[in-house]
Amino acid sequence: MKQYLPLGIRGVFDGVIENMHLHWKHRELVKLISKQKTLSFVEDMARLLEYKSGGVLVAIQRLSKGFALIYYRGKNYYRPISLRPRNLFTKAKALKRSIAM
Repeated sequence: MKQYLPLGIRGVFDGVIENMHLHWKHRELVKLISKQKTLSFVEDMARLLEYKSGGVLVAIQRLSKGFALIYYRGKNYYRPISLRPRNLFTKAKALKRSIAM
């Protein structure tokens, strides 16, 4: 897979979930590239993304620049009415959280 979505220092926020649903509009798989270096943090992030997006985690692959998370949208996928979940941080609040961490 050549096309991917970057997962920056902000981590998981509402825009990431929205981009996953927009990506699933045309493809069955989505690849997220995370620049985090610790596997435990990436696994926690992967579980959160799996729960919030409704997709199925296929694989976590080690890359030279971090980790790649591959998600499948599911056999009976339907796009939600609201692509952005209301209970996640916005982009600005996610940046403040990552700086504080």
